[in-house]
Amino acid sequence: MGLPGQAPVRTKRLVLREVRSSDPPVLERMLRDPLMRRYLGGPVSDETIAGRLTGASQGRLMVARRSGEIVGWCHLGRYRTGDLELSYVFLPEWWGRGYAREACAAAIGLAFELFRDDPRLVAVTQEANARSARLLEALGMVRVDAFEEFEARQVMYAIDRPARRPGGPPRRRAG
Repeated sequence: MGLPGQAPVRTKRLVLREVRSSDPPVLERMLRDPLMRRYLGGPVSDETIAGRLTGASQGRLMVARRSGEIVGWCHLGRYRTGDLELSYVFLPEWWGRGYAREACAAAIGLAFELFRDDPRLVAVTQEANARSARLLEALGMVRVDAFEEFEARQVMYAIDRPARRPGGPPRRRAG
């Protein structure tokens, strides 16, 4: 699933945009950094990095501050269940500033706008990653499953497509 030609999405402080030719060094850092990869299976091999950089733009939106500094990325793809999935990685120096919440909220809105037939969106994180779980809950997602994978306990969160109220704005439903 790609988002080719997707116009940048602007939030109050951020821009979610396509991957550019200048982005691979920061993408490589996100794949190598042990702190960022703590709950993602650890740093990846050079071979894996080469493969991921080749398809770097497939579904991925780089997240940059309005001034241009990259703070992370959000990815819209398909989970193995066929559900629309949100994943994300943010650089540690930008943690704790609300950028992940702002960017992921925009990515969820974009996902439901672009993929109109999908009734829900999911996100999976390691149960030990309390920070990610808090983010998903703050976005209105609810825990719907737990399972073992990659030698760790994983939890799946989901958010339903917002329902339209007659004569009013969309309303978020969880479940």
